[in-house]
Amino acid sequence: MSLLKIAVVSHDAGASEILVAYIKAHEKQAKWTLYAPYDSPFETIAQREGLQTQTSLDLYDFDALFFGTGWQERIEREFVKEAKREGIPSFAFLDHWSAYRERFDYPNKDWRRNLPNFVVVSDEKAQNLAKEFALAEVIRVNNFYLHQQITQFQEEAITPNENLLFLSEPTEEVALNTYGDKNYWGFTQYSALKEILDNFEKFNCQGLHIRLHPSEQKHAYTKLLKQYPHIKSQIYPAAFIPLEKDLLRAKAIIGFDTMALYTAALLAKPVLSFLPSKKRDFCLPLPSSHQLGSLSNLEPVHLKPLKLSLKSDGINFAVIEQKIKEFKAC
Repeated sequence: MSLLKIAVVSHDAGASEILVAYIKAHEKQAKWTLYAPYDSPFETIAQREGLQTQTSLDLYDFDALFFGTGWQERIEREFVKEAKREGIPSFAFLDHWSAYRERFDYPNKDWRRNLPNFVVVSDEKAQNLAKEFALAEVIRVNNFYLHQQITQFQEEAITPNENLLFLSEPTEEVALNTYGDKNYWGFTQYSALKEILDNFEKFNCQGLHIRLHPSEQKHAYTKLLKQYPHIKSQIYPAAFIPLEKDLLRAKAIIGFDTMALYTAALLAKPVLSFLPSKKRDFCLPLPSSHQLGSLSNLEPVHLKPLKLSLKSDGINFAVIEQKIKEFKAC
């Protein structure tokens, strides 16, 4: 029996990491063709893992389309449309627990036209969310990337410091691009940082480290930090220090709902998901004790290390093969 031919399209780093790890785990079970925009995170990640990519793609004669979703680029949109014209099943890999509908252009009235035939997730919470929004048939697979991360990180021997690590995210930019209002959620990364600085003594840390998202610039934070000269701070881009080193060396870690917070929690680090507004729901699978909307009531209990475990579950590749064959037979 000939192997299925699967086209893979992605851009943003989160979904790309999951897709690449999934392909590596099933490399010999299908013929994979990877489309990656030039100099994109997907290209970098695929090449790092020894996978070839190409900068053009025609879906003719493929059996399925796997694609990543994200907020930076929407390069998958045209391929999803082409897959529908060609009668090819499409599988959207979701890398997080947030903005599920927005990934497909919600709240625009025609956003459902961008939906795939299948949505692929990696845990129970994500599975329930995808079903709640009725995006498509939901498939649950193992998150090989996260398992690899945790295993590798646990092997690192890094001495902790006494600093609070703030994992910044381009909240203002995402709100503006998605909803046309940079303050749509009632806060930005800058207003949130101000509240962190105002309550810094409650963290019992010696200094503050700010790890910038790849799309952010250092100068945007400098003016605010100058108002707090008594707090020793350092700002640096994500590429400056490996994520595992940053997470493991920090005394405590605070952010909004980045995946790195969940990763840190799995590493038994003190973490806090901080969303200073009721207009945005907490989405990370963390207990409520580690999810705060205000730092005015921050207590030591909120920064105790968590004891989370990462389950290894999900369907095997043979089930996806069967889904593809059933779709084509209809």
